[in-house]
Formats: sequence, C-alpha cells, structure tokens
Amino acid sequence: SSGINAEYGGLDLTFILGSREKDETDSEKSVGGVFSYMGRSSRKKHSRTQVRLRAAVGCLLLGQLLAVCNAVSGVLNQTINQKSSVPLPAFQTALNYIFLCLTYGIYQCYHHGGSLLVSAAGARCFISAVIDVEAWYFIYKSYHYTSLTSIQSLDCLAIPIAIVVSKFLLHKVYHWLQYTAVLLSVVGVMLIVYSDYDPMDPSNVEGDVMCAVGALLFGISTVCQEWIVEELGTYRYMGTVCWYAGIISALKVGVLEGGALVECFTAQPDLLIWIGSLAASQFVFYSFMPVMLSKYGCGAATINILAADVYAAIAGAHLFALSYDMIYLTGMAVTCLGIVLYTLKGEMTNDNGHSEGDKSDGMADDSTTSVATA
Repeated sequence: SSGINAEYGGLDLTFILGSREKDETDSEKSVGGVFSYMGRSSRKKHSRTQVRLRAAVGCLLLGQLLAVCNAVSGVLNQTINQKSSVPLPAFQTALNYIFLCLTYGIYQCYHHGGSLLVSAAGARCFISAVIDVEAWYFIYKSYHYTSLTSIQSLDCLAIPIAIVVSKFLLHKVYHWLQYTAVLLSVVGVMLIVYSDYDPMDPSNVEGDVMCAVGALLFGISTVCQEWIVEELGTYRYMGTVCWYAGIISALKVGVLEGGALVECFTAQPDLLIWIGSLAASQFVFYSFMPVMLSKYGCGAATINILAADVYAAIAGAHLFALSYDMIYLTGMAVTCLGIVLYTLKGEMTNDNGHSEGDKSDGMADDSTTSVATA
C-alpha cells in the first residue's frame, strides 16, 4: 500500500518517480532509435556503393566489348578500302543486316509472328532502321577518303547529339560537368579535322564530313534504340528492326552498287572474306548494343564506344604505319579529357537535376534529422 501510494510533504512520489522513469525510458528509446537508424542507413549506403560499383564494372566491361568490336570493324574497313578501288558501303552494311535477319529476325517471326512489323511500334522501328542504315552508310563510305583514326575520333560527335535528343525525347537531365565534357570532345574533334586538312588533297576533309554526318545520325539512332528497347525489349526490337534495315540496305545495294559489286568480286574474290569478317564483328556489336542501352543508357554507350579511338590509334600505328603530328595528338588528348571528365561525373541525373545517389542520401539525411528531432 505504501509502495503504491507513498506520499511525502503532501506530494505523490509514486507519480513523480513514475513520470521520471517514463521520460528516461522514452529518451533511451529515442536515442536508441537514432543509433539504430544510423546503423541501418550506413548499411544501406554501403549496399548502394556495392551496387553502383558492380554496375560501373558491368558498364565498363560491356562498353569495352562494344569498343573492341567497333575498333575491329574500323581496321577491317580500312583493309577493305585498301584492297578495293571501289567503295562498297551499302553492301558492307547490308551483309550485317542479313546476318541479323537470319538469327533475330527468324526468331521473332517464329515466336511472335509478323504482326509487330505493321504496328505502331513497328513504325518506330522502321524510322530507327532508316536512321541506322544511313549512319553506317556514311561512316563506311568515309573510310575511302580519310584515315582510320580520324574516323574513330570523329565518332565522339555522337555524344552531343545523343544528349540533346535524349533530353527532349527521353526527358533526361545531365550535370553541367557533362556538358563541359561534351564541349571539350567537340573542340578535340575540330583540332583533329584541322590536322587532317591537306590543301593539295581535300578528299580528307570530305571523308571527315561524311564521318561527322554518320556520327550525328548514329547518336540519334542510339537514342531511338533506347526508347524502343524500353518498350519492346531487346530481342523483339532486334527481330523487328533487322527486317526493315535489311530491306532498305538491299535496295541501296541494287540501286547504287549493283554493277560495281559484281565487277569487284570477280576481280578480287577474297574481298568477300574481309567483308564477311566485318559483318561478323558488327553482328556482335548489334547483339550487345541493345543490352547496353537498356541497362546503362545511350550516354554511357556512346562514351564507352569512344574507347575504340585508343584501339584504332594503336592498330593504325602498327598495321598501317600511320604517323601523327602535334595538333592531331593534342586533339586526341582533349577528346580523351572530355571522355574522362564525363565518365568521372558518373551516373546520369534524374529529372530534378540530382543524381539518384544524391537523392537517396538526401532522403536519408532528412529522415535522420526527423528522428533526431523526435
């Protein structure tokens, strides 16, 4: 009875002590909750770091595979144009799409039929196929007029067009450092073109212009691919677009290169082996490109493909005995600086202009503050 109703000086000590014990218990719970949340937040941040690291490694490996395929294609293109006096860009493009039709096209028709070809998504695939065919046509044709390394370096023009188109079509937001990196890459390309200019032989500049047009179309094509792959998936996209691209490129061969093709292979039948090897390397490139776009986006794809510049420069020095002046090397260095700066910035930002990691960290900080306040 005295333990329950203890009184001293007219005060109810049971009520006072009980209230103090309750406040101490609430305080311990509050502090314990803060430390518990901080522990969970630390583990979540560590987990996010691991996920980002794995994603970065996967992006790098897949991107370098695409870069190697692109460099191999460049070396084979240079070899083909050295062996052949007549450029055959339409046929080189068409053979790759024939390989794609024999695999992804047949797979698509067998499992899903041909209804997708006449749908709204099929119309978008048709537009993507037209842009893609024209991009590779101009790039392949430029090998007949300019050097291997110039073509590989001019590919970086695909980056600014991919950023601009993805900003409006896919509503993506980029950091100002990424815009600075793109500007550096463009300046580097201008130095390369200036170094390649020869007043006695203006065909180099003509080839550079062709390659620049092809690179711009390639940038648009990568954004269109990412947009459609998000809707259809990798295999359905490949199985649909290859039919349109194959028909378009076959028509171009018949109209532009029919007579030259027969004459060229009659005089040099071994040329078909080199073109077949080129188509095989492009087949690998096309097989993994949609995967790269669906997982990491068009910005990461175009940046990683630029690593082919390094491989092309090494191949050009050893296989074709190419030499480079100081302006050319400066342009390469500035271009590489832009690539490194873009890559170091990391992930693309979201529509609010903050990276996903920053957004998550900000949410964690706000939550921690609210718990501590409570």
